[in-house]
Amino acid sequence: MAAKVGIFAAILLVCAILLPLLASSFPNHRPEFLEHDSSKTDVTIHGDNNNVVHANVNDIAIPSSNYETRNERSLKEKKKSNKNKNKNKKNKKEMKSHKHGFEAFNFEHPLIGGGHHGYSHVFPGYNVDLITEEHEQPEILGGLREGFYQNTCPQAEQIIKNGLIRALQNDSTIAAAIPRLFLHDCFVKGCDGSIFLDTTPSGGKVEKLSPSNGVTVKGFELIDEIKAELEENCPGIVSCSDVLAYLSRDAFVASGLPYYEVSGGRRDGMESRIENVVGNLPLPDDTVDQMIHLFNRKGLNAEDLVVLIGAHSIGVAHCFNFLYRMDTPEKAQMVDPRLGGVMKFTCTSEMSTIAFDATTQYKMDSVFYKQLLMKKGLLESDQVLAQDIRTRGLVQRFSNDEVGWFNKFGVAMNKLGAVEVLTGNQGQIRKQCRAVNL
Repeated sequence: MAAKVGIFAAILLVCAILLPLLASSFPNHRPEFLEHDSSKTDVTIHGDNNNVVHANVNDIAIPSSNYETRNERSLKEKKKSNKNKNKNKKNKKEMKSHKHGFEAFNFEHPLIGGGHHGYSHVFPGYNVDLITEEHEQPEILGGLREGFYQNTCPQAEQIIKNGLIRALQNDSTIAAAIPRLFLHDCFVKGCDGSIFLDTTPSGGKVEKLSPSNGVTVKGFELIDEIKAELEENCPGIVSCSDVLAYLSRDAFVASGLPYYEVSGGRRDGMESRIENVVGNLPLPDDTVDQMIHLFNRKGLNAEDLVVLIGAHSIGVAHCFNFLYRMDTPEKAQMVDPRLGGVMKFTCTSEMSTIAFDATTQYKMDSVFYKQLLMKKGLLESDQVLAQDIRTRGLVQRFSNDEVGWFNKFGVAMNKLGAVEVLTGNQGQIRKQCRAVNL
């Protein structure tokens, strides 16, 4: 019996020694996992028995067989860290540029401002990003560049902006009229200020006399006033075509669009012919095919078309441009019945007008696109964009993404402003916008 007890005790002793050694050789294979935010260096490690250890990511041992994986992680972390730093720098730059762009435009819009200043009161509750980033080097677009007059006439943009401020105090509709003038100039033989000319050396009829222009375009007196002030401060430096480009930007900013940079360097043309207008301007009954073809000829695409048509968020249309739609049952079906009633009631003459966007007539916003989706577009050429498969998606996107539309608008305007421009030694810098220098 004693022998048996001795053997049993020996077995227990052996087990006591061997079992811990075996346990250390075959650990529990529960996988460890990392809670790792790559923007942080601390890593939380969950292991056996839910023990939690905090370590520095650089101190985590990775087997030599995973050397490439470790390097790849390090590079990714470094890249993300640099990206975050650059993003912070970019945000600081944008905030600085934002302040410069809007505080400099401190004035009361007659119908929007109501005693408030800056775009935050036009768009309460919105944090709108700037359309363009601050560039270390001026962007070059079609021979044009930002900051073109920085050395030759540094006060040029301020003079132009001040001219618009004065004009808005007397006529709130000028904000919509100026960009329309810009498009009508650029689409006819390029952005060369030819729409301003009253006469040319050839003596023929000029662009502004075309039925597509005529009484429906205005703003010439404001251009004259600003140009005279520029000539007094910087004689022979700033072109009439550049005045219109900068002034168009300022008109949109005054109406609520975020500030965007405009490239300068255009020179003025010496020709203006009424026959050049035909086939070069969009018409109120154009199809999507016709509009896309026209924009493509000018170096613009279908997206630019839908983006820029959003300028109809402000301004009015004359009744002769849309009332015909109610005379044809097929066309009348594309008009919201309530809008059709307003058309018939308001259009007592062909020259009567209705706001494109009666809800926010003086404010650049996405309401215009929402109205197109409800068949409340005044112009047939606007309304068809909400029906055609090639453009409907863009209309829907911008109706729901106002900031996204803002971001694209300044880019599209600069593309428009680069259409067939004269630069360098081409053309001339007119002393007066209405006449060629002799």
